[in-house]
Amino acid sequence: MAVLRRRPVSILRRPLQRPPYRPAPKPRPASSPKPFAPRPAVGPKSSAPAVLDALAQAKAAAPERRRRAEELLAVIEQRKAHIGADFFAIGSALVEMTDDKLYLHLGHSSIAAMVEERDLMSAATATRLVAIVRSLPRAQALQLGPDKAFEWLRLLRVQAGPEAEAEDVKKLAEEKTEVRGKPITEMTRTEIAELRRRAQERRAASRQDPAAGDAHRLARALAQRLNAVGAGDARVTTRWSGGRWRVRADLALEAARTLLGRLR
Repeated sequence: MAVLRRRPVSILRRPLQRPPYRPAPKPRPASSPKPFAPRPAVGPKSSAPAVLDALAQAKAAAPERRRRAEELLAVIEQRKAHIGADFFAIGSALVEMTDDKLYLHLGHSSIAAMVEERDLMSAATATRLVAIVRSLPRAQALQLGPDKAFEWLRLLRVQAGPEAEAEDVKKLAEEKTEVRGKPITEMTRTEIAELRRRAQERRAASRQDPAAGDAHRLARALAQRLNAVGAGDARVTTRWSGGRWRVRADLALEAARTLLGRLR
């Protein structure tokens, strides 16, 4: 009798397995449409007319605001070729557009996007011009020019402290027109940058040495007090000597006489 042998089944030739049978889902009964009911107004009824009035006023004001935005944009376009001389006017236009958000009426999301998309200037230049207009007196900024004015602003920010607002910096700029007896207008940009570097080093040292911070604050307060009593050209400095911090005031002869007259 012949013996039947079973052939080995390769795992590569296994028969395909059919998925289990699942009955089709039953159709859901059609539901009747619900009648439309308006939503109740949120808040008191008296607020609805006020909202409509506000929307009407906004629509009426939109063309005027867009017209003003176009006027300021034209000012920037005309003056950007002479930005060295007209930088303050350009910055003033950018400040107004920033404060009133007029760039939105021109289809831009921000001032930076507006100046770059319209190829007016770089966003960094626009930011510098806005900072100069907000923080420096107009006459002082025009005397210094855009580059030196921004460097002077950076020095004032270091001296005023990290928490100082733009108005605080502008007040400091109005009070301080000389540095170490030399008018700011006669200083170069490199000299102002060097003063800023030294001021930053002193501020960094004051963070490590509390006594140094106290000495610098007292020197600044003394200089402001001397300026208030008529000794505006006084030079107040701090230095480490004899194992302690010292505050030194250097007064001109006229300033010393004025100070002695006030103290009597």
